[in-house]
Amino acid sequence: MEDDSEFAVTPVVRTGALRPVIVALDGSGLAARAVPVGVLLARRRQTSLLLMRVAPPESPADMFGYQIGERQDERAIAEEYLAREVARVRKAHPEFEVSSVVLSGTPSRALIEAQAEHSPQLTIVTSHGRSALARMIRGSVTEELIRGTTGSTLVLWPWSLPDRPSTDEPVLPTSAGTTEVPMGRRILVPLDGSARTARVVPEAFRLARDAGGEVLLLSVLDLHGVRPSRALDLERAVLHALEQRATTIEAAGVPARVEVIVSPDVAGSIISAAARCQSDTIAMTTHARGALGKFVFGSVANRVASRAARTVLFTPPHDGLESFEHVYPDVPPAILDLAALPH
Repeated sequence: MEDDSEFAVTPVVRTGALRPVIVALDGSGLAARAVPVGVLLARRRQTSLLLMRVAPPESPADMFGYQIGERQDERAIAEEYLAREVARVRKAHPEFEVSSVVLSGTPSRALIEAQAEHSPQLTIVTSHGRSALARMIRGSVTEELIRGTTGSTLVLWPWSLPDRPSTDEPVLPTSAGTTEVPMGRRILVPLDGSARTARVVPEAFRLARDAGGEVLLLSVLDLHGVRPSRALDLERAVLHALEQRATTIEAAGVPARVEVIVSPDVAGSIISAAARCQSDTIAMTTHARGALGKFVFGSVANRVASRAARTVLFTPPHDGLESFEHVYPDVPPAILDLAALPH
């Protein structure tokens, strides 16, 4: 994927609990379903929750020249909305640290700048699941955010979230930390042999560890045109490489399994594997291009995200092990090494 320099923002490096979990909201009931997930993950990571909403710079135009109600201050509306969401969380968890902030500007740009300012451990967004035509006409805040961010983004899809009641009663994790939305119990991590796709391993490890879950490492090999003897050698070599990485993950305390699939349909194979192993999350690295798996964001990753009917964790390809240590201070060095090794 091409570099989006217009969204390039230098992040502020923070470590530990000072780095919150962000939930981006847009005022819709659909986006509000992400709040319980944010509470769950922030509690697991013993950090705070920061709710955000972007207020447009000016009031929207009337429809067809007809005024459809009095003009209202969009920022005031956003502040009132976030105040209600914060109150919901505090009602369920008085001891939990939650705050909110209203941003200004275009949604994707405002969120990217906020990420740079707050250096969150994770940003959670809810995609509205628009069709390709609708995205072409109106654009996609989620896609623009993922393309420009320097941090990990958890994308929740409409069909992977339970409905939210119409009452004001909060639908949040209990004191035991349970929730209707499974998150991190079984994480599918597609790897294509490139170092860049392995960048997601530390984030996937942390998500699985905090949930008491497991990781499934998957490689899909497109061996079309490779002679049979060579193809068999490649399949065995990739399987061995995955098993070595699974052993390292298990030694760090998270169960891990591996699978190698030979197929020219990379995205379809990932989706089928996710359904077969009943994974609740698929973890992928953006901007990555690999010789074996062809993980180009505009094709495979996008197809997987839109068709898998599962939460997708996107991580940008951080450069260098030094940055990993700042981003993942709670992840064992052996796991960070997996993301830095040649693959």
